[in-house]
Amino acid sequence: MAIATNLDVMATLPPGRTGLGLDQLADELDLLGPRWTVASTEFVLHLAGPMTKTGMVAAFAGVLADELDHHPRIVLEYAGLRLHINTHEAKAITVMDLIYAARLEQWLRANGWPLAKS
Repeated sequence: MAIATNLDVMATLPPGRTGLGLDQLADELDLLGPRWTVASTEFVLHLAGPMTKTGMVAAFAGVLADELDHHPRIVLEYAGLRLHINTHEAKAITVMDLIYAARLEQWLRANGWPLAKS
């Protein structure tokens, strides 16, 4: 069952830090789009692009992390960026991770990262 019906709803969910099962995340992954995957207990964002562009994503991801008091792991390399997020104390993906991912995805789409075709 879907937790959110679109990115705007997902971005404004009430925060929660209870772990969600993979079956609960399928619809949300569809909303986030093909650049997001689930690996074990983490959401993973994959972006390819020049370092100047992916560096701006890393900077915004840091601003968002401070704003939400939520801390992703960001790997910035010449060929692109990988961002891993989960709720550490739950050792799982939670609603807080959905909120973070949705807000980052909204920013990406508004700042020159069109949704890739799957």
